[in-house]
Amino acid sequence: MQNFGVLRRQVVSAVAIAMLASTWAGAAFGFQEAPQLKALVDAGSLPPVEERLPTNPLVLTPLESVGSYGGTWRTATFGGGDSEIERTIGYSRLVRWNFEWTEVIPDIAESVEVNADATEYVFTLRAGTRWSDGEPFTADDLVFWNENVLRNTEITPSPPAWLMAGGEPVKVEDLGDNKVAFKFAAPNGLFLMNMATVRGADILAGAPAHYLRQFHKEFNPDGIEALVKAAGATDWVQLFNNKVGFPGRWRDLGRPTLDPWVMSSPYSGTTQVVGERNPYYPKVDTEGNQLPYIDRITIDVMEDTQAIILKAISGDIDMQNRFIETTDARPVIVQNREKGGYDLFIARPAWSNALLITLNQTHKNPALRAVFSNKDFRIGLSHAINREELNQLIYAGQAKPYQAAPREGTALYDEQMATQYLEYNVDLANEYLDKAGIAERDAEGFRLGSDGKRITFAIDALTGSPIQVDALEMIQRYWRAVGIDMQPRPAERSLIFARLQTNDNDGLGWVGGGGYDFLGLLDPKWYFPHEQESSFATAWGLYYQNPNDPNAEEPSPAAKKQMDLYRQVQEAPTVEAALALMKELLAITRDEFYIIGTNLEPDRVGIVKTNMHNVPDVIPSTSFYMMPGPAKPETFYYAQ
Repeated sequence: MQNFGVLRRQVVSAVAIAMLASTWAGAAFGFQEAPQLKALVDAGSLPPVEERLPTNPLVLTPLESVGSYGGTWRTATFGGGDSEIERTIGYSRLVRWNFEWTEVIPDIAESVEVNADATEYVFTLRAGTRWSDGEPFTADDLVFWNENVLRNTEITPSPPAWLMAGGEPVKVEDLGDNKVAFKFAAPNGLFLMNMATVRGADILAGAPAHYLRQFHKEFNPDGIEALVKAAGATDWVQLFNNKVGFPGRWRDLGRPTLDPWVMSSPYSGTTQVVGERNPYYPKVDTEGNQLPYIDRITIDVMEDTQAIILKAISGDIDMQNRFIETTDARPVIVQNREKGGYDLFIARPAWSNALLITLNQTHKNPALRAVFSNKDFRIGLSHAINREELNQLIYAGQAKPYQAAPREGTALYDEQMATQYLEYNVDLANEYLDKAGIAERDAEGFRLGSDGKRITFAIDALTGSPIQVDALEMIQRYWRAVGIDMQPRPAERSLIFARLQTNDNDGLGWVGGGGYDFLGLLDPKWYFPHEQESSFATAWGLYYQNPNDPNAEEPSPAAKKQMDLYRQVQEAPTVEAALALMKELLAITRDEFYIIGTNLEPDRVGIVKTNMHNVPDVIPSTSFYMMPGPAKPETFYYAQ
């Protein structure tokens, strides 16, 4: 079983490094291709495979065995903005995660060299790489994206933070000889790691210059209005962003890609998204077979998660964990293995906690702010939770008590942080709540706040996560026993995020807590007020992103110190330096005890058809890993 906890290698060296991929021993073997493509070559409608591949294609080693061509990979999603399509069809980057999630490795790029202070990244592109329409992929494409997409203030008025340093967006320069430099005005040590996540898709989406120039006003001033009108867009900027942004780019059938499958049925107005084999995909297996093995992938667009679960147990999904991996769905998934003709794999959550409870310490109500901001109040509520009962009744005995902390076995693990205040002790809980200055109670035994009114508040939970609502209903009972009136409040994601944006939330109950090292470095919202989703201090998180936000508020000295430390994390030139700084930041998190954790998130499960091969037994599950992308789905195949 794989261990995804500890970072074993540096992602960026203190000196320039080159991450070189496997090379193709062309003298020993020739290249082979799918029968459908060979037929097109024989008919004269497609160039020979040798002309479609790079000079030095990336060689992928299949997990079990070299595969055979054919078949359709069936999967499913729901909602108009889900990332399932990015994770399966679209996980192509200049660099990507390795499967073990221990380092960043080359993907579309052949190598990358990083200078000592992480201000310059020089990528060597694979000579001969082509877009899915056969046009060459060159440094010009990346320069186009940089100058005409990222740095164009009409298209990108606010460049994403991971592409900024020293207050300036990255500058891309063509160095010739298939080399391109990404230059930052200040150190950006997390750049490669960010590129390997969901964030990195935006670069290549905006890079096919030969296609995108027609939709850009500067390159097509005479014809752009006709294209805007034909598309029903409000202006050329909306038209262009619909070609490169998510999810709009998956609604554009004409956009060339570097992905293993090319979309033939769009993610808009249809009940099924379809991806067909990319004849120019620049990767081969160890015997010279051009990938992918599977001919096509279909993603059925469903109305809800229950419909996806029913499809899975009926045998109509070939490999998937999204939407069927939750603890409450696990029994029915396990019970129907034979009926559905599938085996199980472990989808290991990258985060740590099955249910975190946040109380907004920047609440607009002064009485609630006073109690939420009191550490003794939070400690008292933590001691009032019977986590072992939660484990048995909600998580089928698969979990264990745990706070909002990195997972055991990771570089960032802190035993005290993970285990403090876990004891279920009603007397101790009452003692801490009394210390918080709310000893006075009303006639029904509920504690009173500084305004003389009963302390009552709502904890939002996603309607699509009934297991969290069930857990909150149990915690409601525990807290009532110590005089606190908490109301679970199921809500749609859009409503929850709207409340966060305006600092109108009482608190939230959802999964999270950091977990593995890369996740903690790249998505630290559970460790300090990093963004609006840092729902334990929403206004402070808004401040970190934009001090001028009308709902932002100047943070506490402790939170400000953490913000300074995280800026240093972002600038650190090595993973070791970033982790050392992150440990300093986490020591403050531990002492502040911002969030109340419940139980360690148990392993989840995914399904894989019994005749589908090269699928790992354990895969990390998080959007930051882009599961199953790094598990090399282009090497999945069906036994004949």
